[in-house]
Amino acid sequence: MGRKEQKKGGYLTERKFIEIMENGSSHLHFVGVGGVSMYSLARLSLSRRVRVSGSDRTKSDRTEKLTALGADIFLKHSADNLAGSDLVIYSHAVGQDNPEIQAAVESGIPTISRAEFMGLIMRAYKNRIGISGSHGKSTVTAMLECIFTYAGLDPTVLSGSELPSGEPFRLGNDEYLLYEACEYKDSFLHFSPTVTVGLNLELDHTDYFPDISSLKKSFTKALGRATNFSLICIDDENLSSILPKIKSRTITFGADERADYRYRITAFRQRGYEFTLTRQGSVISDFEVNIPGVFNVANATCAIAIALELGIDAQTVRHAVSTFGGIARRLEFVGRRQGRAVYYDYAHHPTEIRASITALKELSPAPLTVVFKPHTFSRTKALWHQLRESLSLADYLILTDIFPAREEKIEGVSSELLALEINGAIYAGDDNVLSTLDRHTQGTVVLMGAGDLEKIKKDVLNKKR
Repeated sequence: MGRKEQKKGGYLTERKFIEIMENGSSHLHFVGVGGVSMYSLARLSLSRRVRVSGSDRTKSDRTEKLTALGADIFLKHSADNLAGSDLVIYSHAVGQDNPEIQAAVESGIPTISRAEFMGLIMRAYKNRIGISGSHGKSTVTAMLECIFTYAGLDPTVLSGSELPSGEPFRLGNDEYLLYEACEYKDSFLHFSPTVTVGLNLELDHTDYFPDISSLKKSFTKALGRATNFSLICIDDENLSSILPKIKSRTITFGADERADYRYRITAFRQRGYEFTLTRQGSVISDFEVNIPGVFNVANATCAIAIALELGIDAQTVRHAVSTFGGIARRLEFVGRRQGRAVYYDYAHHPTEIRASITALKELSPAPLTVVFKPHTFSRTKALWHQLRESLSLADYLILTDIFPAREEKIEGVSSELLALEINGAIYAGDDNVLSTLDRHTQGTVVLMGAGDLEKIKKDVLNKKR
């Protein structure tokens, strides 16, 4: 654990952590337990038969499920929630002025971040496969879950998004742990992987990383932590530039002729692609992926390469990949509005936006209407020009208000001002999406962004103007 974290609350050694987790009467408290990763870690802790409590500001499906599983859930943050706690785990979304964190510090209860807790608990697993990248982590994690489960390997999975099962968590055995290795606040530097993956690398999380150079340094360290091998996309310029600096054994994948695992698209299907995969020039097999977006061929190649390197036979992998139907909020078809197809997509970085728009235009010749919610003021400010260029690819564009997440407003940064710089864009805020959608746009609709679009989605699918 980093020095900054050791200053908060009581001192926690690895030995003390093991004692807490192996003691059936221990009590873990999760601050911000409704978040995807915190929820999954709380579920994993419950499986270890320790007492679990948690707090969040609002009730959700996740807090309800945790309650049903035996956790004590509080829908407010209060020092009283900590009664009897042996360890407090907190989300980065929670500020250090949180009353529970302050109370833990004052009373000497050890506190650790979500990433530190995850780094400690994963050491119980023999094979730890961490998926890193600016884009595609959740999809590749879900693809791997599909392959490993079909192969009968019963993996444990910690995903940043819902798996096809509808849960972001899968409890399996202690042989394989598949997890997303997020770079935000250098979370992935707390992990101890046997296999690391670098899908791509672009400037993001600009509230923490000042420039691409700082991100490259973090990725170099994180990818180099693998004790078995690191799988790197050679097509990505930034990853390719750090490849010689990665300390672990490296294997490459991509469309580039230099790649160890090289894919070549051979046919386009209605909602996917057929492709041939070679390993160091020798043909392995033909594969098919039945989800839209050329980028998903690269994602599939990554998952296939990991599975093959870990000894799963090609035919098993081939069948599993062909049955994978995608995950929630990744070019997800969710219904229709007045006959218009409606999709739901998590894209919030300019590269993701461009890729998703391109994929949807491949699916249908109809005009494309993008309803976009920018995510965080810092990202919108730092990537303003790139956002403007990517969003300009939409035939019709509606901008809602920026989702602030953990941030305060930044003067001069707003969806309204962004709309003024994009030809034909309409700023509708969060309250006028339906009227704008029906009166001023046509064709396929995609609700896009990482922020909370659930209410807008429900209104688009169910409400009349």
